Amino acid sequence: MAEVDEALHLVVPATPEHVGRLRRAVRRWLRSVLGDEDEDAVDNLTLAASEALENAAEHAYAGHDEVGTMTLSARREETADRAVVITVSDTGRWRAPADSTGYRGRGLALIGELTDAHEVQPGPAGTTVTFRHAG
Repeated sequence: MAEVDEALHLVVPATPEHVGRLRRAVRRWLRSVLGDEDEDAVDNLTLAASEALENAAEHAYAGHDEVGTMTLSARREETADRAVVITVSDTGRWRAPADSTGYRGRGLALIGELTDAHEVQPGPAGTTVTFRHAG
């Protein structure tokens, strides 16, 4: 297998148009790192990243006059299981999920189902969502 870049780091405007671009970039990176043998993991992690990116694009800067940024980082851990760790962050404001049982508001729950572990860190400087898949 060809040598692959063990890390990905992209910063873009937090807009719906950029969600698709980052989703395609993370899918390419995951395929290069995980290879063809783990297509389910590629699909699951791509969807989890897309959910986190969509949350940042839709909610982090709501009510702001200017578009903020969102950051996607992905790397392989230097551990025995060579886990893939993906982080999506913004510098906007945290909005707690609504209590509604409607069709929306399930992104964080979906991320939890698609990954081995996840963590959401809201704070005054923005929100960071990190999730992990054991390689």
